[in-house]
Amino acid sequence: MIKYTAMKRLFLFIAPIAFIVFSAHSGFASDFTLIPQKEKQCPSCHEFSHPAVKMDLSQFFRPVDRSIQRPEGECLLCHNEGNIPYKIIKSAMKISDRADPAPRKKNLPASEMAIIPAGEFIMGEDYVKKAVGPKHTAYLDEYEIDWNDVTNQDYYPFVVKTGRKPPKHWNDKRVLVKKKAHPVTFVSWYDAQAYCEWKGKRLPTEAEWEKAARGTDGRTFPWGNEFVKEYANVYMLGIGDTSPVGQFEAGKSPYGVYDMAGNVFQWTEDWFKPYPNNSIENPNYGETHKVLRGGSFYDCSYYRCGPSFQSFNRIALSPKSVSISIGFRCAKSRSSPSHKT
Repeated sequence: MIKYTAMKRLFLFIAPIAFIVFSAHSGFASDFTLIPQKEKQCPSCHEFSHPAVKMDLSQFFRPVDRSIQRPEGECLLCHNEGNIPYKIIKSAMKISDRADPAPRKKNLPASEMAIIPAGEFIMGEDYVKKAVGPKHTAYLDEYEIDWNDVTNQDYYPFVVKTGRKPPKHWNDKRVLVKKKAHPVTFVSWYDAQAYCEWKGKRLPTEAEWEKAARGTDGRTFPWGNEFVKEYANVYMLGIGDTSPVGQFEAGKSPYGVYDMAGNVFQWTEDWFKPYPNNSIENPNYGETHKVLRGGSFYDCSYYRCGPSFQSFNRIALSPKSVSISIGFRCAKSRSSPSHKT
């Protein structure tokens, strides 16, 4: 116990210094505030892996007994099996009087999808969470991906024509009127997959999502390496809710794809597995959790564990999970899918 207390104090001393170093890297700005994670909570996912903190602090936390510990309270916003308290669903029904971001200033092609050319790109990163590394070069054949997240308006005909159960917050009909251009939320991975198949598409692979968001130069955010909170609906901007898709013109990716940072997390096709040459163990690796990308307006505010909307970041949840901050977009192959590393 004495050793644990001493190491805890050491970390609390080192962490602010580490964050200053980290903030100076790749455009991380003063908008990011590090508040140490609550002790003994979720060390397997929320790692202290900043450049100046070389030690693996997970050894100082008690192992999580997953057969006993269950998410509760605000954790259920994300960590659930499709059953969440009504008060959380009700929070997604709120119709804000706040004005939406400035109207979109764009002239998209008639197609609803961007064409991403074949070629190599940089995937992953080395200096942050262990699950996002190592940085490596990957190759993808040409494919297409939706310009925007699927909206409530897009999802409505699917529910009507297939009889699929609607998102829980649609119980308030105003959501379909006032938030028709917002990303559809409270959809599981299975819902997202079914919708994309209904449209003659599929969910993007994790690699396809990252290339569409990041381009080929390994940038940190869709727009570049410097963080600008006004470029996306992220929690630092203070909107506190989803926003209409395609509103952040300056935040689009090198291929012109919108909302690849913030607004809502997005389901991908893939199971959460380690990248090639990543030998670090993670209890969630395997075929139990699906990968989500992109961060959200909510973005880990309960744990205050830092931003999740960097283009290389990946999180994983049960495919049954539904959330106020999870949506999706679809993709389509233009030839036989290929992902080479």
